Amino acid sequence: MRALLFIGLLVSLAASPLVLALFKRLRFESWALVPRLALWVAAIVVVAIAAAGVGGWHAHLGVFWPTWGGVGWAVLVVVVVFAAFGVSLQGQRKSGKQSQSQLVHYQALLNLSFWHRCFIVITAGVTEEVLYRAYAVGVGQLLLGSVWAAGVISVAAFTLAHYKWGVAHMVSVLVPAVAFTLLFVFTRNVWLCIIAHAIVDGVGFLAMPAAARRRTQLQQKAG
Repeated sequence: MRALLFIGLLVSLAASPLVLALFKRLRFESWALVPRLALWVAAIVVVAIAAAGVGGWHAHLGVFWPTWGGVGWAVLVVVVVFAAFGVSLQGQRKSGKQSQSQLVHYQALLNLSFWHRCFIVITAGVTEEVLYRAYAVGVGQLLLGSVWAAGVISVAAFTLAHYKWGVAHMVSVLVPAVAFTLLFVFTRNVWLCIIAHAIVDGVGFLAMPAAARRRTQLQQKAG
């Protein structure tokens, strides 16, 4: 059974980049529905492995109703992540080192319909937190003997999984990777991580584009 748990750990750490790379070779766009649905399958698989191989699996995965105190920590994490993103973007603009790959991927995302982007935000929030936090840290600590070792591996894997956006974006991703991991370690609640992750992606992929589009329309009317 321990071998099965290690297989689950490998799936949790490597499923996201491998799935997207596989479907890219099959000529699917990275934001297409099929590869995103495959991530849901990967998340379900690791949950099933945990349920089959770990006593009290729901506790290790952090499947508890969030408390108001935990929600407060999640909000703090969101604030820290946005502050870090702001500093990072300013630095990239001043240095002129914005990744072309990052811009291309972001523009491709913005070209999708609003509901498609909603699905992507929900998918990322749920599947990535189940894979990289609930299983990689929650179950990973049982296999590695240390929650911090599991956390470091989770942070590294989550950050490297965003390589397709370019090195500059990977540096930006490091902050939420650490923040979400610490949130899970100290609250032991994956729902809080999902909420924080969904808010961050929701603002970046839904709210900000809508605000930018509205501002452009007002400028065109004024002109």
